[in-house]
Amino acid sequence: MPRLSHTFDLTPVDREVVDRTVAALHEVARNCRFDGRGWLLTPDEESVERLLRRADELGLVDGEEAEQLRQDRKRAAERLREGDVAPGQEDELAVQAAKISLQLQRGRHLEPRSRYLVAELSPEGVPVDPADDADKGWSGTGVTVTAWDERGVSSVDYVMPDTAGSAEPPVTWGAVVHNGAEGTLTWTVRVRLPGRGAWLRSASAEAHADLDTWYAALSGGGGADRPVRLSADHALARVEGWLVPVRTAEGRWSVEAVLDVRGRGVFRPFVAAAMWAVRSSFRREEARNARLGTGEPTVREQLDRAAGAWERIARSAPQVPELLHELAAAMAGAAPGV
Repeated sequence: MPRLSHTFDLTPVDREVVDRTVAALHEVARNCRFDGRGWLLTPDEESVERLLRRADELGLVDGEEAEQLRQDRKRAAERLREGDVAPGQEDELAVQAAKISLQLQRGRHLEPRSRYLVAELSPEGVPVDPADDADKGWSGTGVTVTAWDERGVSSVDYVMPDTAGSAEPPVTWGAVVHNGAEGTLTWTVRVRLPGRGAWLRSASAEAHADLDTWYAALSGGGGADRPVRLSADHALARVEGWLVPVRTAEGRWSVEAVLDVRGRGVFRPFVAAAMWAVRSSFRREEARNARLGTGEPTVREQLDRAAGAWERIARSAPQVPELLHELAAAMAGAAPGV
């Protein structure tokens, strides 16, 4: 059956740096504040610009792209205020001018059973409801804290779209669980698209990362365990993926990434043929782009770019906790009306 694999040569990151980063992320979450309507308070513009510049220096964000998005949002907001809107363009500009925010709808922040809503807000602070549901993305997602123990288990459930108080079932739902004591992170997701043929429109997936197993493998004591695993199930096929690291003689990480696709029952030969066709199509398209000089990156070039992005982050990883502490302080100092 089809199996795809690739080996990355990566700059290592110390476990202590990872632990400090996780602790700093918890600090950011603790320091979030909400206004009288429950909406998340954000730092002033000067603080945001300073944090973005620092994140750009560390390779965590693309500063030019972030600035372009901010300018696009600002221009869209100005056009809406001035009424400079072509027929049929209002919804598009409203989505472009909006920004993602978080509303605490029930309970106290981070306590079990507290409930939040991820939504897009207009420049005036009004929730935006796109005419096309496909434009929502994560907007409209309901999040419920089921446990919060920074040294133990923290977990949240999510549903998208948020269907609380409605007879409509969610399209996507699942949970994210972090076990601080065991150093694991698990993300589960289930999808059921509306319409006939539920068996074809339903799927589930799970991703699991184990830091103890990861660093044990790098020290030569990891055994046969796969520290990062991905699995996905559908009526037609099952997908499994994993990452296995090995420390090289130079002290770098050699990480093997594997993706295995297997059809189910009578569909096994059809899935194998489909995967073969997809792989062949990729190769033909890459050969064509190389011949014509279209400038389109090949799959290998895209993988190399992903590795390059990791390199930038890994080199600055020891400084990331400090940036997160600054963000936490900015979030704690955010005031209404900013």
